[in-house]
Amino acid sequence: MIKIIFKDGQGLGNQLWIYASAKSIAEKLNFKLYVQDFQKFKGKSFLELDSCEKEYISNKDQSNLGIPFETFKERLYYDHQLNYIVSSFDEKVLEIKDNTILDGLFQSEKYFFGELGKLKRYIKLNSIVKKNNLIHHDVCIINLRGGEYKRHKDFLLPMNYWNNAIKNFKEKYNINKFKVVTDDYYYAKALFPNFEVIHGNIGNCYATIYNCSNIIVSNSTFSYFPCKTGIKKRVIAPMHWARYNNKFDRWISPCNIYKDWLWQDINSNLRTYDDCKINAELTNKYYKTEYTVLINKKYIPSNKFLKIIPKSIKKRIKKFLSIIFPKHFG
Repeated sequence: MIKIIFKDGQGLGNQLWIYASAKSIAEKLNFKLYVQDFQKFKGKSFLELDSCEKEYISNKDQSNLGIPFETFKERLYYDHQLNYIVSSFDEKVLEIKDNTILDGLFQSEKYFFGELGKLKRYIKLNSIVKKNNLIHHDVCIINLRGGEYKRHKDFLLPMNYWNNAIKNFKEKYNINKFKVVTDDYYYAKALFPNFEVIHGNIGNCYATIYNCSNIIVSNSTFSYFPCKTGIKKRVIAPMHWARYNNKFDRWISPCNIYKDWLWQDINSNLRTYDDCKINAELTNKYYKTEYTVLINKKYIPSNKFLKIIPKSIKKRIKKFLSIIFPKHFG
Protein backbone atom coordinates (compact mmCIF):
# COMPACT_ATOMS: atom_id res chain seq x y z
CA MET A 1 0.00 0.00 0.00
CA ILE A 2 1.11 3.54 -0.84
CA LYS A 3 -0.24 6.31 1.35
CA ILE A 4 -0.55 10.04 0.76
CA ILE A 5 -1.87 12.66 3.17
CA PHE A 6 -3.92 15.70 2.22
CA LYS A 7 -2.78 18.56 4.44
CA ASP A 8 -3.89 22.01 5.52
CA GLY A 9 -2.33 24.68 3.34
CA GLN A 10 -2.13 22.57 0.18
CA GLY A 11 -3.71 24.08 -2.91
CA LEU A 12 -5.92 22.01 -5.20
CA GLY A 13 -3.16 21.75 -7.81
CA ASN A 14 -0.70 20.41 -5.23
CA GLN A 15 -3.24 17.85 -4.02
CA LEU A 16 -4.03 16.65 -7.53
CA TRP A 17 -0.36 16.30 -8.39
CA ILE A 18 0.48 14.14 -5.38
CA TYR A 19 -2.69 12.08 -5.88
CA ALA A 20 -2.17 11.48 -9.62
CA SER A 21 1.53 10.71 -9.22
CA ALA A 22 0.89 8.36 -6.29
CA LYS A 23 -1.90 6.64 -8.23
CA SER A 24 0.42 6.11 -11.18
CA ILE A 25 3.28 4.87 -8.99
CA ALA A 26 0.92 2.51 -7.16
CA GLU A 27 -0.26 1.01 -10.44
CA LYS A 28 3.32 0.71 -11.67
CA LEU A 29 4.36 -1.19 -8.53
CA ASN A 30 1.06 -3.07 -8.14
CA PHE A 31 0.25 -1.46 -4.76
CA LYS A 32 -3.02 -0.08 -3.45
CA LEU A 33 -3.37 3.67 -2.91
CA TYR A 34 -4.61 5.01 0.40
CA VAL A 35 -5.55 8.69 0.93
CA GLN A 36 -5.48 9.96 4.49
CA ASP A 37 -7.40 13.08 5.59
CA PHE A 38 -9.50 13.03 2.44
CA GLN A 39 -11.87 15.59 3.96
CA LYS A 40 -9.18 18.20 3.28
CA PHE A 41 -9.40 17.59 -0.49
CA LYS A 42 -10.36 20.95 -2.00
CA GLY A 43 -12.00 19.45 -5.07
CA LYS A 44 -14.33 16.93 -3.45
CA SER A 45 -17.49 18.91 -4.34
CA PHE A 46 -16.83 18.89 -8.10
CA LEU A 47 -14.12 16.29 -8.86
CA GLU A 48 -14.22 12.51 -8.69
CA LEU A 49 -10.95 10.67 -8.07
CA ASP A 50 -10.42 7.19 -9.44
CA SER A 51 -10.56 4.24 -7.05
CA CYS A 52 -8.47 4.63 -3.93
CA GLU A 53 -9.06 3.96 -0.26
CA LYS A 54 -10.12 7.19 1.43
CA GLU A 55 -9.70 7.70 5.13
CA TYR A 56 -10.92 10.67 7.13
CA ILE A 57 -8.79 10.18 10.22
CA SER A 58 -6.25 12.82 11.17
CA ASN A 59 -2.48 12.60 11.19
CA LYS A 60 -2.54 12.27 14.98
CA ASP A 61 -4.68 9.14 14.73
CA GLN A 62 -2.72 7.34 12.03
CA SER A 63 -1.10 5.05 14.62
CA ASN A 64 -4.52 3.46 15.11
CA LEU A 65 -4.31 1.90 11.66
CA GLY A 66 -2.08 -0.79 13.05
CA ILE A 67 0.15 -0.70 9.96
CA PRO A 68 3.80 0.42 10.21
CA PHE A 69 4.60 2.83 7.36
CA GLU A 70 7.97 3.97 6.10
CA THR A 71 8.27 7.42 4.50
CA PHE A 72 9.77 8.13 1.10
CA LYS A 73 10.87 11.76 0.81
CA GLU A 74 11.10 13.02 -2.75
CA ARG A 75 14.49 14.52 -3.62
CA LEU A 76 14.35 18.31 -3.17
CA TYR A 77 16.91 21.09 -3.33
CA TYR A 78 16.83 24.65 -2.04
CA ASP A 79 18.23 27.21 -4.49
CA HIS A 80 19.50 30.09 -2.34
CA GLN A 81 20.15 32.28 -5.38
CA LEU A 82 16.57 32.04 -6.61
CA ASN A 83 14.93 31.38 -3.24
CA TYR A 84 13.02 28.30 -4.33
CA ILE A 85 12.54 24.65 -3.39
CA VAL A 86 13.43 22.71 -6.54
CA SER A 87 12.13 19.30 -7.50
CA SER A 88 12.27 16.89 -10.42
CA PHE A 89 11.52 13.24 -11.11
CA ASP A 90 12.99 11.08 -8.34
CA GLU A 91 13.71 7.70 -9.92
CA LYS A 92 14.28 6.10 -6.50
CA VAL A 93 10.52 6.08 -5.94
CA LEU A 94 10.43 2.88 -8.00
CA GLU A 95 12.45 1.16 -5.25
CA ILE A 96 9.96 1.75 -2.44
CA LYS A 97 8.51 -1.12 -0.43
CA ASP A 98 4.90 -1.87 0.39
CA ASN A 99 3.34 0.35 3.10
CA THR A 100 5.15 3.58 2.24
CA ILE A 101 4.07 7.18 2.70
CA LEU A 102 4.98 9.50 -0.18
CA ASP A 103 6.18 12.91 1.01
CA GLY A 104 7.05 15.59 -1.53
CA LEU A 105 5.73 17.61 -4.47
CA PHE A 106 5.64 14.93 -7.21
CA GLN A 107 4.95 17.38 -10.06
CA SER A 108 6.82 15.74 -12.92
CA GLU A 109 5.03 14.17 -15.88
CA LYS A 110 7.66 11.44 -15.69
CA TYR A 111 5.70 9.99 -12.75
CA PHE A 112 3.04 9.02 -15.32
CA PHE A 113 5.55 6.82 -17.17
CA GLY A 114 4.61 7.97 -20.68
CA GLU A 115 0.86 7.49 -20.22
CA LEU A 116 -0.66 10.97 -19.87
CA GLY A 117 -3.99 9.68 -21.15
CA LYS A 118 -4.68 7.93 -17.85
CA LEU A 119 -5.14 11.30 -16.15
CA LYS A 120 -8.64 11.43 -17.66
CA ARG A 121 -9.39 8.21 -15.79
CA TYR A 122 -7.81 9.41 -12.56
CA ILE A 123 -9.60 12.78 -12.34
CA LYS A 124 -13.12 13.42 -13.63
CA LEU A 125 -15.09 16.67 -13.53
CA ASN A 126 -18.69 16.62 -12.33
CA SER A 127 -20.94 16.70 -15.43
CA ILE A 128 -23.21 19.43 -14.06
CA VAL A 129 -20.31 21.74 -13.21
CA LYS A 130 -18.82 21.03 -16.63
CA LYS A 131 -22.08 21.85 -18.44
CA ASN A 132 -22.64 25.08 -16.50
CA ASN A 133 -19.25 26.56 -17.35
CA LEU A 134 -18.96 26.27 -21.12
CA ILE A 135 -16.54 28.56 -22.98
CA HIS A 136 -16.78 29.34 -26.70
CA HIS A 137 -13.87 28.21 -28.85
CA ASP A 138 -13.06 31.79 -29.94
CA VAL A 139 -12.35 32.93 -26.35
CA CYS A 140 -8.95 32.81 -24.62
CA ILE A 141 -8.77 32.35 -20.85
CA ILE A 142 -6.13 34.22 -18.87
CA ASN A 143 -5.42 32.18 -15.72
CA LEU A 144 -4.03 34.89 -13.46
CA ARG A 145 -2.54 33.92 -10.10
CA GLY A 146 -2.46 36.63 -7.46
CA GLY A 147 -3.17 36.24 -3.75
CA GLU A 148 -0.21 34.85 -1.84
CA TYR A 149 2.02 35.21 -4.91
CA LYS A 150 2.27 38.91 -4.11
CA ARG A 151 4.06 37.97 -0.88
CA HIS A 152 6.65 36.15 -3.00
CA LYS A 153 7.40 38.70 -5.69
CA ASP A 154 9.61 36.40 -7.75
CA PHE A 155 6.52 34.31 -8.54
CA LEU A 156 4.59 37.20 -10.07
CA LEU A 157 4.68 37.42 -13.84
CA PRO A 158 5.36 40.87 -15.32
CA MET A 159 2.69 42.63 -17.34
CA ASN A 160 4.70 42.20 -20.52
CA TYR A 161 4.25 38.42 -20.24
CA TRP A 162 0.47 38.79 -20.34
CA ASN A 163 0.51 41.48 -23.02
CA ASN A 164 2.84 39.49 -25.25
CA ALA A 165 0.76 36.33 -24.84
CA ILE A 166 -2.44 38.22 -25.67
CA LYS A 167 -0.69 39.64 -28.75
CA ASN A 168 0.43 36.15 -29.78
CA PHE A 169 -3.10 34.79 -29.56
CA LYS A 170 -4.42 37.70 -31.59
CA GLU A 171 -1.78 37.59 -34.32
CA LYS A 172 -1.12 33.85 -34.61
CA TYR A 173 -4.55 32.39 -33.90
CA ASN A 174 -6.96 35.27 -34.57
CA ILE A 175 -8.33 35.10 -31.02
CA ASN A 176 -9.64 38.48 -29.88
CA LYS A 177 -11.88 37.70 -26.90
CA PHE A 178 -10.38 37.25 -23.45
CA LYS A 179 -11.68 36.36 -19.98
CA VAL A 180 -9.76 36.09 -16.71
CA VAL A 181 -9.94 33.18 -14.27
CA THR A 182 -8.31 34.10 -10.98
CA ASP A 183 -8.05 33.67 -7.23
CA ASP A 184 -7.67 37.47 -6.88
CA TYR A 185 -10.51 39.59 -8.29
CA TYR A 186 -9.10 43.02 -7.42
CA TYR A 187 -5.71 42.19 -8.87
CA ALA A 188 -7.35 40.94 -12.07
CA LYS A 189 -9.45 44.10 -12.46
CA ALA A 190 -6.37 46.26 -11.84
CA LEU A 191 -4.45 44.49 -14.64
CA PHE A 192 -7.34 43.80 -17.03
CA PRO A 193 -10.11 46.33 -16.31
CA ASN A 194 -11.93 45.62 -19.58
CA PHE A 195 -12.06 41.81 -19.32
CA GLU A 196 -14.71 39.71 -17.60
CA VAL A 197 -13.32 38.15 -14.43
CA ILE A 198 -14.37 34.66 -13.27
CA HIS A 199 -13.53 34.10 -9.62
CA GLY A 200 -14.77 33.07 -6.20
CA ASN A 201 -15.94 29.50 -6.88
CA ILE A 202 -13.04 27.08 -7.31
CA GLY A 203 -15.21 24.56 -9.15
CA ASN A 204 -16.36 27.11 -11.71
CA CYS A 205 -12.79 28.31 -12.21
CA TYR A 206 -11.56 24.74 -12.74
CA ALA A 207 -14.41 23.94 -15.16
CA THR A 208 -13.83 27.11 -17.17
CA ILE A 209 -10.21 26.11 -17.76
CA TYR A 210 -11.32 22.54 -18.49
CA ASN A 211 -13.77 23.73 -21.16
CA CYS A 212 -11.69 26.41 -22.90
CA SER A 213 -9.86 25.97 -26.21
CA ASN A 214 -7.25 28.67 -25.62
CA ILE A 215 -5.45 29.64 -22.43
CA ILE A 216 -2.58 31.74 -21.11
CA VAL A 217 -1.44 30.15 -17.84
CA SER A 218 0.47 31.49 -14.89
CA ASN A 219 3.22 29.52 -13.14
CA SER A 220 0.68 27.76 -10.93
CA THR A 221 -0.17 24.08 -10.52
CA PHE A 222 -3.90 24.89 -10.57
CA SER A 223 -4.21 24.95 -14.36
CA TYR A 224 -2.35 21.73 -15.16
CA PHE A 225 -5.05 19.12 -14.63
CA PRO A 226 -8.01 20.96 -16.18
CA CYS A 227 -5.73 21.62 -19.17
CA LYS A 228 -4.63 17.99 -19.48
CA THR A 229 -7.96 16.32 -18.77
CA GLY A 230 -10.24 18.84 -20.49
CA ILE A 231 -10.86 19.54 -24.15
CA LYS A 232 -7.87 19.97 -26.42
CA LYS A 233 -6.45 23.47 -26.21
CA ARG A 234 -3.65 25.84 -27.14
CA VAL A 235 -1.60 26.70 -24.04
CA ILE A 236 0.93 29.50 -23.66
CA ALA A 237 3.02 29.19 -20.48
CA PRO A 238 5.93 31.21 -19.01
CA MET A 239 9.46 30.18 -19.96
CA HIS A 240 11.43 28.89 -16.93
CA TRP A 241 8.11 28.49 -15.03
CA ALA A 242 8.42 29.73 -11.42
CA ARG A 243 11.33 32.10 -12.08
CA TYR A 244 10.40 33.68 -15.38
CA ASN A 245 13.36 35.08 -17.32
CA ASN A 246 15.82 34.45 -14.45
CA LYS A 247 19.39 35.56 -15.16
CA PHE A 248 20.78 32.07 -14.55
CA ASP A 249 18.66 30.55 -17.35
CA ARG A 250 17.49 27.79 -14.99
CA TRP A 251 14.20 25.96 -15.41
CA ILE A 252 12.54 26.31 -12.02
CA SER A 253 11.63 23.58 -11.33
CA PRO A 254 12.90 20.97 -13.79
CA CYS A 255 9.72 18.98 -13.09
CA ASN A 256 7.46 21.79 -14.31
CA ILE A 257 7.90 21.40 -18.05
CA TYR A 258 4.93 19.90 -19.84
CA LYS A 259 4.32 18.33 -23.22
CA ASP A 260 2.11 20.00 -25.83
CA TRP A 261 2.40 23.48 -24.29
CA LEU A 262 4.04 26.50 -25.88
CA TRP A 263 6.56 28.35 -23.74
CA GLN A 264 6.89 32.12 -24.13
CA ASP A 265 10.23 33.85 -23.51
CA ILE A 266 10.88 37.47 -22.53
CA ASN A 267 10.88 38.53 -26.20
CA SER A 268 7.43 36.96 -26.81
CA ASN A 269 8.89 34.09 -28.84
CA LEU A 270 6.99 30.81 -28.49
CA ARG A 271 9.04 27.67 -28.00
CA THR A 272 7.94 24.04 -28.04
CA TYR A 273 8.42 21.41 -25.35
CA ASP A 274 11.28 19.91 -27.38
CA ASP A 275 12.92 23.34 -27.58
CA CYS A 276 12.82 23.73 -23.80
CA LYS A 277 13.40 20.26 -22.38
CA ILE A 278 17.19 20.48 -22.93
CA ASN A 279 17.29 23.53 -20.65
CA ALA A 280 15.21 21.70 -18.02
CA GLU A 281 17.47 18.65 -18.21
CA LEU A 282 20.61 20.79 -17.87
CA THR A 283 19.06 22.54 -14.86
CA ASN A 284 18.28 19.19 -13.28
CA LYS A 285 21.84 17.98 -13.89
CA TYR A 286 23.17 21.20 -12.35
CA TYR A 287 21.27 20.65 -9.10
CA LYS A 288 22.27 17.01 -8.88
CA THR A 289 25.93 17.99 -9.35
CA GLU A 290 26.24 21.25 -7.44
CA TYR A 291 23.59 21.13 -4.70
CA THR A 292 23.00 19.17 -1.51
CA VAL A 293 19.63 17.47 -1.14
CA LEU A 294 17.29 19.43 1.10
CA ILE A 295 16.95 17.50 4.36
CA ASN A 296 15.01 19.88 6.59
CA LYS A 297 12.86 22.81 5.43
CA LYS A 298 13.50 24.66 8.71
CA TYR A 299 16.82 25.86 7.26
CA ILE A 300 15.00 27.87 4.58
CA PRO A 301 14.93 31.61 5.45
CA SER A 302 11.54 32.93 6.56
CA ASN A 303 10.01 36.13 7.87
CA LYS A 304 9.95 35.55 11.64
CA PHE A 305 8.07 38.81 12.27
CA LEU A 306 5.06 37.67 10.25
CA LYS A 307 4.89 34.41 12.18
CA ILE A 308 4.13 36.18 15.47
CA ILE A 309 1.06 37.98 14.05
CA PRO A 310 -2.16 35.99 14.65
CA LYS A 311 -3.64 34.47 11.48
CA SER A 312 -7.01 36.17 11.99
CA ILE A 313 -5.38 39.60 12.12
CA LYS A 314 -3.14 38.90 9.11
CA LYS A 315 -6.17 37.79 7.10
CA ARG A 316 -8.07 41.02 7.80
CA ILE A 317 -5.03 43.18 7.05
CA LYS A 318 -4.34 41.37 3.77
CA LYS A 319 -7.96 41.66 2.65
CA PHE A 320 -7.99 45.41 3.33
CA LEU A 321 -4.66 46.01 1.59
CA SER A 322 -5.66 43.86 -1.41
CA ILE A 323 -8.60 46.20 -2.07
CA ILE A 324 -6.60 49.42 -1.65
CA PHE A 325 -3.38 48.22 -3.33
CA PRO A 326 -4.42 45.22 -5.50
CA LYS A 327 -1.15 45.06 -7.45
CA HIS A 328 0.93 44.68 -4.32
CA PHE A 329 -1.09 42.79 -1.70
CA GLY A 330 -3.27 39.71 -1.75
